[in-house]
Parts: sequence; structure tokens; C-alpha cells
Amino acid sequence: MSKEPDLRPRSLVREYFRRHRWQYAWGFLLLAATNVLALSVPRLLKHAVEALQASDRRALIRFSLVIVGVALLQSVVRTWSRLAILGASRHVAYELRARLFSHLQRLPLTYYSDHSTGDIISRSINDMLLVRSFFGPGLLNLVNTSLVYVTTVTMMFSMDARMTLYALAPYPLFMFAVNRLSRSIFAHSISVQEQLASITSRAQENISGISLIKTYAREQEEAAAWASQSREYLRRALSLARARGAMVPLMGIMASAGTLVVVGFGGRAVIEGRISLGDFVAFNAYLAFLVWPTFAFGWILNTFQRGAAALGRIGEILAVPPEERDLPEGRIDAPLGGAISFRGLDFTHQGTRSTATHLKGIDLEIPRGATLGILGTVGSGKSTLVSLLPRVLTPPTGTVFIDGRDVTLIPLARLRHDIGMVTQEPFLFSRTIRENVALAARPFTALQLDEAVEDSRLQNDLPQFPRGMETVVGERGFTLSGGQRQRATIARALIMKPPILILDDALSSLDAQVEHEIVERLKRQKTQRTILIVSNRVASLSWADRIIVMDAGAIVEQGTHEDLVRSGGLYARIARRQSLATDIEGA
Repeated sequence: MSKEPDLRPRSLVREYFRRHRWQYAWGFLLLAATNVLALSVPRLLKHAVEALQASDRRALIRFSLVIVGVALLQSVVRTWSRLAILGASRHVAYELRARLFSHLQRLPLTYYSDHSTGDIISRSINDMLLVRSFFGPGLLNLVNTSLVYVTTVTMMFSMDARMTLYALAPYPLFMFAVNRLSRSIFAHSISVQEQLASITSRAQENISGISLIKTYAREQEEAAAWASQSREYLRRALSLARARGAMVPLMGIMASAGTLVVVGFGGRAVIEGRISLGDFVAFNAYLAFLVWPTFAFGWILNTFQRGAAALGRIGEILAVPPEERDLPEGRIDAPLGGAISFRGLDFTHQGTRSTATHLKGIDLEIPRGATLGILGTVGSGKSTLVSLLPRVLTPPTGTVFIDGRDVTLIPLARLRHDIGMVTQEPFLFSRTIRENVALAARPFTALQLDEAVEDSRLQNDLPQFPRGMETVVGERGFTLSGGQRQRATIARALIMKPPILILDDALSSLDAQVEHEIVERLKRQKTQRTILIVSNRVASLSWADRIIVMDAGAIVEQGTHEDLVRSGGLYARIARRQSLATDIEGA
């Protein structure tokens, strides 16, 4: 049994740092070289000042040219160091983003029912940017700040220990102030991120449900709610900006305080002859080097805190077990035949607050090539039952079988390759009709595509589309009618030629004539595959070899259409009611 990966923030940092350790090592080495070059400039400046005092023109020109050369070399090395470190952070973000997206594809539906789309998008985009800052500018500035402090303070002590102590005396106070201010910035940043996630979630819901908003004339109310959330985001963002803005004057105070100390004590040292004017200039230059690292200390702390929080949020998603389980024994890759068995099935939806059993005592045998109709009251468990076959919902072990094989032991790729499922809510991507019909990731021929379009009766509408099969549908396919969407999704399932076909209320948006034509084609092909058809309309099920009637999660009746009508039970009552409604509509 494989050990579960450690997905805590600290472990994720170690994992990805270890993967790119050589690139980081090269970047840090170049960063050290950058600092060595930078720290050599004040020394050269000292010699230039001394040459100026001595009126040595040749020496002054020589040192000036060396300073220019060092500065140019430093700019090149600094660029390489940033390319190495920031490039590594881009690789980390790319790998982590790809890992997260791949994991999201494999999570069970229960996860998406318990988490909002806006929150998932916020973690995938906003938190990923924070992670990139952690592995890039955060690490870069941490190493750079440490190198600058150690080397600069060492150089200052070598020049004048007492003046160094005086110059650095205010810095603990400044660092304390920067730390407090950074905590405030961090709190405001988290608040802004939370509000941004809320706005993202609302925007996604409004855009997805725009037809409903327009139907109920809710535009003004939704616009007002959006404006309210935006004002709150503005308020939080301004608070964050004010907290960040306080850093700038604090940085100015630090630089001014250090300069005053050096001028006061360093000037006396020059007058008394304890240090030269060149040392005084070099000392000031070294002190200036410490201003930004001290200021960056708070930013680094903030970046690490936010990056750790973001890694934690991403790790929470990665820690959710995926659907695909690695079972070394019993893995079956042979094509499915189509014989289906439900044996003593009790099932309760995971992730819901209700503890009620949704399916109770289901025992059912469906021979290969048979057609089973499923009818029942609202919430009786019809969709739940058929969703267990392709493991859209995972059944208990030892309860659902295909060809005598437990579906929980069949790899998902094989299981879903051989089961075509059309759900009651047809979904189309914003792509061409051809791409939507041919969505399944397997080779197909033009003949297969034409047959699927013909069998689903989608070809009747092709002349209405501007570019036929190459017409791009709108988001979720809303530029098509409900019936057209259903026929496109039926064609998507039929092009697979699956041995098992599930139609979960997939004919509800079709008119009677089109439904009749599709059913007639399915009748001619039904010996080629096992068909499960869920519907609330008796007319859609009357041709099935057997029909089961469900109520409150249990099978209460089963038999042929004729047998069930004669029995006078729930099926017969529903059939009479629908027949009467049809007669009234006809009249």
C-alpha cells in the first residue's frame, strides 16, 4: 500500500524546491556574485574620492572606469540571477497548476457539490499567483536580504565599529514597526482575497444564470448586489493600499535617520582624522544598502505568510482522494459486454447532510442487449441508480456488476469508454457542433459521425445552423434550443457505439414526432447494446423489454408495459393520467 503524500505547505515547499534545486542553486550563486560586485562599488568610490582629494586625475579616471565596468557586469549577473530564480518559480507554478487541474478533473462530483465554483477558480488563479511570488520574488529577496545584511554590516564594522553600532541602533525599532505594519498588510490582503473570491463566485453565477435573471427581470437587483460587493472590495482594497502606503514614509525615515547618525558621528570622525573622507563616503553608501533590505523584510514576511496560506488552500484540494483508485488486483481492461446486475444495493449520497438512504434493497438483473425502462416519482432515485454504473457516483463494493465484474474494480477509463450516458441536463461547450458531438477522446470516422447525427435526428436542424456542423454554439450551448442540445448530446453518446447506453430523461425536451423517430432507431439497434432509459413519460418507455417503477429509493413494480398497465398499480395510474392529459391537449 503506497504512502499518502504529505500535502502540508512546508512539505510542498520542500518537494518543489528539491525538484528545481540546481536552478535555484545557480540563481543563488549568481545572486551572491551580484552582491559581491555591488559591495565593491563603495570601496572603489572610496579610492576615487581619495584620488580626487589628491588631485590624481589618472587614478580618478581609472577608478571611474572600473566603477562603470563593475556596474555593467553587475547588471548582467543580476539579470541572470533573476532569470534563474524567477524562471524556477514559473516552472513551479506551471507544474503545480497542471497538477491541480489534473486533480480537479479526477475529483468526484460530491466535491463540486460541496464547494462553489468561484472558490475553486480563486484557488486555481489568485492563490497560484501568491505561490509563484513565494517561490520567486519571495525566495529571491530572502536570500538577497540575508546576503546584503551579513556582508554590508561586516564591511561597516571593518571600517568603524562604533559608528556602525550608532548607525544601526534605530534599526531594531524600524524592523519592529515594519513587522507590525506587515501583519496589518497581511490581514488586509487576506480580506481582499476573500472578497475577490466572493465577487468571482457571484460573477460566475450571474453569467451562468443570465437567462434566469433576464426571465425574472432581476437585472437591477443583481446589478445593485454586484455594486454592493464591489464597494466592499473597494473599501478593503483602499485599506490595504493605506497600509502599504505607510511603508514609503517609514522607508524615508529610516534612510534619513541613518544619514543623520553618519553625518553627526562620521563627520566628527573625519575631522578628528580617525577615518578618511573616502571611508566616510563608502560608509554612507554601505548604510544606504541596508534601507531596502530592512524595508523588504516586512514584504518578505508578508509574501511568505500569504504564500504559505495559498499553498495550504491548494493542498486542501490535492488532499481530496480522486475517483481513480490504484487497485493492483482485479483490474480489468477487457471490453464490456453489457450484462448488468444490482445485488442488495443500499446507497446514500456522500457529502450531503441528510443521512437517509437514497436507494434501498435494489436487486436487478439486466441481460446483455436488453432495454430497461425506469419510471418513478420525483426524487425516487432513478438518476442515482443509473449514475452508479459509470461511477459518476461510487457504489458500495459488491453491489453493482457488469458482466459479473464489480464496477469498483473496473478502471474508470474502460468503464466510461464503454458506457454512453446522456444526462437530463444537456451540456455543450462553446465549440463547434462537430467538436461537441465528437467530444469522446477516441478515433472516429466520418461515417460514424453521420450515423450519430442521423440517429439523433440532429440532421433535421443542420440547415438552420449558419455553418452546419462547424457552427460554434454559445456558452453551455444556449444558442441552441433545448431539443437541439438534447439531440447533440444523444449524438455524442451514439458516436461512441457503446455496449451500454444510458438515457437519463434525455428525451424530455423533444417533441413527440422527433422522440418517436429516435425511439424507432433505437429499437432497430437495441440488440447491439444494453439500454437503460429513464423517463417520467410512459410513452417513452412502452417499447422497453422490461420496466421498473421506483418510489422512495426502492423498486415497487416491474414488468412489461402491458403487464404493468393491467396490474393497476402506480405505473397504471401514471399511464392513465398522462393518456388523459394527451387526450385533453388533442381536443
